[in-house]
Amino acid sequence: MLSRLAVLISALALLSSAQAAQTFVGCVLQATVALTADYATRTSSQNACNTRCLAQQATNPSIQYSYFVAGTVLGNNCYCDATGSYVAASAYILPSGDTTTDCSALGLGLNLGLLATATDLSTTFAFQGCTNTLTGVVINLAQGTILGGAIVQDPQACFARCAGNLNAYFIPIVPSVTAILPTYGCVCDPSGPGALGACGLLTFFKYTHSASASQQAQARKRDQLALNAKAETERRRCFCPGRMTSCLIPGVEDSWECVDPQSDLESCGGCTHGEYTSDGPTNSTATGTDCTNMPGVLMGGSTCTNGKCVAFACKRKWTLQNGKCIRGLSK
Repeated sequence: MLSRLAVLISALALLSSAQAAQTFVGCVLQATVALTADYATRTSSQNACNTRCLAQQATNPSIQYSYFVAGTVLGNNCYCDATGSYVAASAYILPSGDTTTDCSALGLGLNLGLLATATDLSTTFAFQGCTNTLTGVVINLAQGTILGGAIVQDPQACFARCAGNLNAYFIPIVPSVTAILPTYGCVCDPSGPGALGACGLLTFFKYTHSASASQQAQARKRDQLALNAKAETERRRCFCPGRMTSCLIPGVEDSWECVDPQSDLESCGGCTHGEYTSDGPTNSTATGTDCTNMPGVLMGGSTCTNGKCVAFACKRKWTLQNGKCIRGLSK
């Protein structure tokens, strides 16, 4: 069963990447790129750099970005970077044009080689331009936070977060000296965007993808959640057979017992002291009830039926009503 689940998960991954393409994610400082990149080489053009990084991605799936530096006479001018090690937001400090994807000129008509063109190698989103403001979104530089959005580690994380939406906006945030490290803000489908302007630090980069891509992302998310649930069920069955559940044994380190939560008197409906999973005793939250501790129930006066505690005998001054003991004079 687990092998079939693995095949399905792989199929979903292939489906998600089938319509992916490359998109511009900003002009960043070349000096920063050289420090963070996982792979460096020399190529003749932006397209050649993307192709080289895609080849690297085939052997290292974590590769997500390419950086191309035009105007470099000697040395490397193409860099490949992995998700999670993308350049800090401060690398966006020099501005670029409002819709340009060529970072070589720096808006001055000069090929200075100061900036690298950053490209996300696999996303359904396409770059639309930049804006200074979004309705309902507030950035707090003192705290490095964003109201109306979320903090993410890189552009790809924002695209993943907004996969089920039509629009995605990310913004490089460099907080004040009293705040946290440079990071990125992410907003999905804001109530209203501002006018397009120059891209760079503290501006929102706007991206869109088709309604079909959004719907496919939502469907993939639902399918993935279902697969995760099935996989978790299979993992639990590795410990206990049938409908039985592996429950933690209190006071005994790294141990469990198999119980039937549909009928077990002390773990009715789930595990009273938490479940034991393939990750070990990581969750001690009670998911079931100890029917012997029902209020007002005589010793031996309760049972577990279909995962629910049912009382059939009460203490004095308690009244049996609908399977529970209610405080009051007995009849």
